[in-house]
Amino acid sequence: MYADKKVLYIISLSSLAVLLLAFLLPGSSGRLVAALLLLPLAAVCFVFIKKRPVLSMHRRTVLLLMAVCGLLYVMIYFMTGLHFGFYRSGYGLKAKIIFRLVLPIAAIIPTTEIIRFVLCAYRSRVADVAAYLICVLAEVLTCASLHEITTFAKFMDVVAMTLLPALLYNLLYHYITRRYGMLPNIAYRAITTLTIYLIPYAPSLSNSLVAFANLFIPLLIYLFIDSLYEKKRRYALAKKNRLAVPITVLAVCAMTITIMVISNQFAVGAHVIATGSMTGEINKGDIAIHERYDDQTIIEGQVIAFEKDGRVVIHRVVDIQIINGQTRYFTKGDANEDRDAGFIYDSNIIGLVNFKLPYLGYPTLWLRGLFSR
Repeated sequence: MYADKKVLYIISLSSLAVLLLAFLLPGSSGRLVAALLLLPLAAVCFVFIKKRPVLSMHRRTVLLLMAVCGLLYVMIYFMTGLHFGFYRSGYGLKAKIIFRLVLPIAAIIPTTEIIRFVLCAYRSRVADVAAYLICVLAEVLTCASLHEITTFAKFMDVVAMTLLPALLYNLLYHYITRRYGMLPNIAYRAITTLTIYLIPYAPSLSNSLVAFANLFIPLLIYLFIDSLYEKKRRYALAKKNRLAVPITVLAVCAMTITIMVISNQFAVGAHVIATGSMTGEINKGDIAIHERYDDQTIIEGQVIAFEKDGRVVIHRVVDIQIINGQTRYFTKGDANEDRDAGFIYDSNIIGLVNFKLPYLGYPTLWLRGLFSR
């Protein structure tokens, strides 16, 4: 048992180190290094840690269900293109894509699932946490690397679009691994990930909408499988885990709100105030919450969020003029002496600001400062 525990710690720390190293490398190189180094670690993990779980008798059925869920995901994803249209993704059956992207990811998926399977079978809280961290990092690695995160905006995109869904998906994968083994997870992940990279066209669906859907898909899959095979077990553990459901609901709600406000592609968006140009009404460090602009009537005195010179500005409308049938909006920061240079059109307006969250933007300003150094 002591030898197993020692190997477990070595494998866990080595896997985490490999993934952190891979994040520091450019995307394709990082994935390739992770794949090559995780393969022997997964083999050692499977061979030398002997403890195995007693799996459910329904493991083959769940394997089939997860494969079907993966196929449905891919079908629905591409069917959205009938509404949103398609674009050429740059992927497909190309030697460069296969060797730099498809094969490394095809290796990372089963190796991380083997590591998860063995560590979860050890029935240790430390092993569970280590397996969870390893698998979350591996899943994020398939979509991003630290080398590519050069601005604060890209950092927040990775957090909202990749990290948050990965956190929820890996809760589902942990649950399935404990009860039904690693094969259902491998099937689902391979189908939903690799299929998209092998097809040269993709629907013109925003990443934020995909991430938003991915917050609920793992929950729906869990409820579906749980309702089929785990009713008795769920009722037996209901009292013991009475906080599990509300905590999960709160977590999903928090992640949903985060994606909504970061992406600014839903009815409500948010922006952190980084300057003192609106001091008095909205101060530096506040979070301005805006309603998405959809041709609402704008009057003088309205605070708006708009794009100008490639950045988002939150200022007040001080004058409106209609010239040659086009509406021009002149803006000014409350703390500024002069108007903003030039004017903006309706097409520049992002939203109407009617609410703020005082001081809550300071952590974001601190993170943004790290990227600007």
